[in-house]
Amino acid sequence: MVKLSDNAQKSLDEYLHQARTYLRSAKSVDAGEVEQNITEHIENELEGAAEPVSADELETVLKKLGSPQQWVPEEELPWWRKFILRLRTGPEDWRLAYLSFGLLVVGFMLSRLSLPLLTLASFVVSRAALSANNYRIEVKAQKWLIYPSLIIVYLVLLCSFLGLPLLGLIPLAYDWEHIIRASYKIGDDTPYWLAACSVFVASIGLWWLIQGVVFLARPNIPKVLFRPFADGFNRRWALVLLCVGFALLVFSLASLYWAYSRYFQPI
Repeated sequence: MVKLSDNAQKSLDEYLHQARTYLRSAKSVDAGEVEQNITEHIENELEGAAEPVSADELETVLKKLGSPQQWVPEEELPWWRKFILRLRTGPEDWRLAYLSFGLLVVGFMLSRLSLPLLTLASFVVSRAALSANNYRIEVKAQKWLIYPSLIIVYLVLLCSFLGLPLLGLIPLAYDWEHIIRASYKIGDDTPYWLAACSVFVASIGLWWLIQGVVFLARPNIPKVLFRPFADGFNRRWALVLLCVGFALLVFSLASLYWAYSRYFQPI
């Protein structure tokens, strides 16, 4: 056997490992014979080469041999075996994509308690897959595997992020109602709902106004949080959010002032 460098030997061991993994489930192919043929072919190709053989030289020979998967007909493998093999032997970005989708499917199949945890785990793996692809998914098939968990978590995060003030206002609404009814004369025709809605909308408007100011100064925040769907976010969108928040704040405060001055009289 020709002498290989350390990196070349690692590449060869990885190639043979992948070949053995595929051949383990093949009934019509002798794994030992195939491995021997691979080794002999590599020796013949590298005969006369300067030793130790570099990883680049070996990689050229392995490319001529083709994928380790070619040594066994894939139709012989059951679907679950194909899935596992892709996780174990496929490229890193594809393994992460399959793992992400698998975690999400298992989460929906199991109990409701495990669904949030597995969805979050799938989300983390999807972000890792994005990182492996330099945050650009060119292959459409990968998007079907990676995007589902991203969309689920991003929608929850977006709704929570935009509606954060309501999380604190809604529990206080019941107490506010009692305080207002105890402090003001309120008739049956008093549009109390208008005052309550105005308070909620004013809080949302103020929160969006603050977000718009922050995103004007740091437009990369949404891009990092919501990759790759917010890659087109810029200061123009931050300005739109700021203007909408300001408009909601002014309109709701005007509605609140009108309602209190017209219908609410101190006791």
